[in-house]
Amino acid sequence: MTALGTGPRSGTGVKRRIANLDGVRGLCAMVVVITHVAFSTGVVLGSESGPPQQGIWSILAVGLEVGLGPFFILSGLLLYKPFARHALAGTAKPRLGPFFLRRGLRLMPGYWLLTAFCLLVLNFTSINSVWYVLRPLLLMQDYDFVWYAGMDPTWTIPTEAQFYIILPALALLMHKLARGVEDPARKVRRMMIPLAVLVLGGWAFAGYMHMAHLGPWPPEFWWPFSRIGLFAIGMGLALLSVRAEQSPDNIPALYRAARKRPNLFWLGALASYLIICSAPLGTAGTWDYGGPEFALLQHVGFLVFAFLLMVPLVAPKASSPLMDTALSNAPTRFLGRISYGIYLWHFVVMYLYFRSGSIFGAPPVPAALLIGKVGFWEMLAVVVVGTIAIATLSYYFFERPLLRFGERLITKREAARAASATAGRPLPAQEEKARERQTTSV
Repeated sequence: MTALGTGPRSGTGVKRRIANLDGVRGLCAMVVVITHVAFSTGVVLGSESGPPQQGIWSILAVGLEVGLGPFFILSGLLLYKPFARHALAGTAKPRLGPFFLRRGLRLMPGYWLLTAFCLLVLNFTSINSVWYVLRPLLLMQDYDFVWYAGMDPTWTIPTEAQFYIILPALALLMHKLARGVEDPARKVRRMMIPLAVLVLGGWAFAGYMHMAHLGPWPPEFWWPFSRIGLFAIGMGLALLSVRAEQSPDNIPALYRAARKRPNLFWLGALASYLIICSAPLGTAGTWDYGGPEFALLQHVGFLVFAFLLMVPLVAPKASSPLMDTALSNAPTRFLGRISYGIYLWHFVVMYLYFRSGSIFGAPPVPAALLIGKVGFWEMLAVVVVGTIAIATLSYYFFERPLLRFGERLITKREAARAASATAGRPLPAQEEKARERQTTSV
């Protein structure tokens, strides 16, 4: 859900790495789609239904939930990187006006379009107050929790938006921690302290959400705190990336390892995924909520998977034929460009195919209660084709025009600001006279 234009693209290595980041977004978006289709068609059920309904496929499908983590790491990495450059390399401080405008135009218009469609087409007969309409528009559905048909995965939108809001404050705190420190490596270590706190705090919150007194799937589960560790990991990678830019001959040890053995990191990510599938301290192949011990262990698995997947994709000069083949091909990169629309709209396609919603003459029914109506492969084909079509139209006719409008607006304002500053700047002789007057007055 982040824009990928984060630096110069000259040079084959940089272009390949940007393509791979686009590709990983496309790949992860499709993994999310497959996961939700599997959960909505009976591939995955609770343990009260007996052993995993489709054997090994049910077990592997549960683990596909790992597909969401890399999105949060990408947000932390790409959005914090300009702030990291300011702190470590002394570049200009990112201006908050353009930052928030870009983030708002990237996130909100597509989401509001989805919200309007779902309210009018799928949930119209459920509207019982003004607040029912305003709640999702104001990103309050995570706190005053109400289910809206077609908007099932949009709990992540408030999570992303709140990260955008706190990022500048967090960057300022990290910058102050590094102030006065000359050694670059020590400066980076000090800036990592708040990030480590966020990782540990998110891990603890994930365990707390599974305490018995809260019951399964409490509304607080959707709050952003248990995902903050993924954002923090992305910010940590941004620090290491800027450090590598400053000292190309002395890059961090983590990136040296990724450059030397990139596929080993992906092998570790695969191992993490398989451990998650085996559900230690839980029941493999089911959607059982589990206890705190299960949640804490699974949370570590999600963090480790996303971390190991992403490191060789952002480390300088780290690449492999496997990664380039999997992520730099044209179809996967295209899916990456439209990945936000894929994420937003795939549940809408499912509900339309289930014929569950106000448009069909009755209030919508959650997908979990419609299991058995449609098989997995049939639903997957419909959702993939339908979602890609909608996401493509959304990207080229709605999202991209708005983003380009925002860039033109920012460019115009920056040009006016630069012209104003130039017009008000005194000539060198005038600067000298002004300095003399100031000295005399003192």
